[in-house]
Amino acid sequence: MGSGRDNRKLFGAAPAGRQSERKNARKKQGKQELIYRDEMSYSHTVTHPVLTIKKISVLVILTAFLLSPAFAETVDGSYGFTLSPYIGILYGHSEEIVYKTAPYQNLYESELLWDLKPLVYAGLGADFGPLDSSWKKGFAAALSFKAGLPLRTGKIEDRDWIGANYITHYSQHDAYSRTAILLDVSAGYFWRFIDPLALHVYGEFSFMHFSWSARDGYTQYPITFPWDSSFPKTYYSGEVIRYRQNWFILTPGVSLDWDMNRLFSLKAFFNYSPLIYCADRDEHLVGIKKTFLDYLYFGHYLKSGGELILSPSQNISLSLSASYKRINGTRGDTIIQSVRFKDEAGAALSALDLGLAVNFRL
Repeated sequence: MGSGRDNRKLFGAAPAGRQSERKNARKKQGKQELIYRDEMSYSHTVTHPVLTIKKISVLVILTAFLLSPAFAETVDGSYGFTLSPYIGILYGHSEEIVYKTAPYQNLYESELLWDLKPLVYAGLGADFGPLDSSWKKGFAAALSFKAGLPLRTGKIEDRDWIGANYITHYSQHDAYSRTAILLDVSAGYFWRFIDPLALHVYGEFSFMHFSWSARDGYTQYPITFPWDSSFPKTYYSGEVIRYRQNWFILTPGVSLDWDMNRLFSLKAFFNYSPLIYCADRDEHLVGIKKTFLDYLYFGHYLKSGGELILSPSQNISLSLSASYKRINGTRGDTIIQSVRFKDEAGAALSALDLGLAVNFRL
């Protein structure tokens, strides 16, 4: 990819032997001049992302303070815990984005799609709420932890639009999950307006960590443009790139619980928030070795889904859950060797979450 922060193609250089020395020299000279212009244009001062994390922490503390009167009402022995081991899959992809410089700053210079097709996980959930499900109102909280298994999750595709509105370069490699952690903490209040229905309003903090390794595969960096899938391929073996994303999200949410009968109940929920922070790291391990650090802010976070619960006994139940989450519009800066390139980086996420749990009321 070839914006002011240098081309983020996987290997940082066009394959030798397919271009004349003159064309290689022109390309190298143009790239150096572009990097120089951008380094002169942007400040070398690096703003630390801890400031954003502190702001999110303050919001979490304020939320806990506002909920503290409700929590104080729960410590009278009428509340209890439910533990829920579960397994499931995430199916979707994560996006690593580079934007063009002005005046085309809303167009992609490059896009890398990291597959989650699927990411298999195991986890544990904990719920805190009234022991008597017929309560008319009360406090409720939940904690969910999921860890992905280190398996192949599909492929990583890199498309570049360098100096054009058509694809100029393409590469594809196998994507392996190195680590994946998803943590959700929520707390709120519920009201049961009519006997089988309860409305739950809550605040939620979500943390998501994904780390991939790109291995083997091929590149297609052609001499003539636009790119076409029939162009010759240059193959690679071994690890060529590492990428990781860390998402921090604070969001309000609402859910509706329906006790259909003695055996079955149904839950539906919806979350939306612009309060998003993402820090990611892209390490190129072959060719021109470079590390890109992206610090991204705000955007649109949407999560919606439902859960079907079968309760054969008072203390044990089974639940099948399905939800979809989408993050887009998150954008910020890239740092390369202490040089900050303004508003050229982006990230996104789209994934379906399917889970199966066994719930034990303690």
